[in-house]
Amino acid sequence: AVVSTQSTGEKSLRQCCRSIRIGKMLVRHEDEDLQKPAKVIYVKLPKDIAERNVLLMYPLMNSGGTIHRSIRELKKNAVPEDRITICTLFVTPNSVNTVLDDFPGVRILTTEVNDDCVLHFGERYFGTDK
Repeated sequence: AVVSTQSTGEKSLRQCCRSIRIGKMLVRHEDEDLQKPAKVIYVKLPKDIAERNVLLMYPLMNSGGTIHRSIRELKKNAVPEDRITICTLFVTPNSVNTVLDDFPGVRILTTEVNDDCVLHFGERYFGTDK
């Protein structure tokens, strides 16, 4: 599994899959301009990642840019698309299209598709949804 360095899912993943090998990747936008491509800041992956199935964990997929860059980094490390599964809480339709247009072999596992997943997540998390 590869988790973003902000991911809170790592602890839960380790509890249910004690022997899992976990890599870390920090990919972010340098400033608030999401039109600029995301940059890889930090990567530490298992040496044999190319032979493994990869669970790419990221909490929200709003534009798809960060995940897109993460997948490019995995492919640079010889991970085939069909071995990558994105695990995320909420996605926007646009982010799904952005990722799958360029990486059709990747699987996306999510709880919900919503047009504004950041607002939707906040409403759900803080109990302010109607």
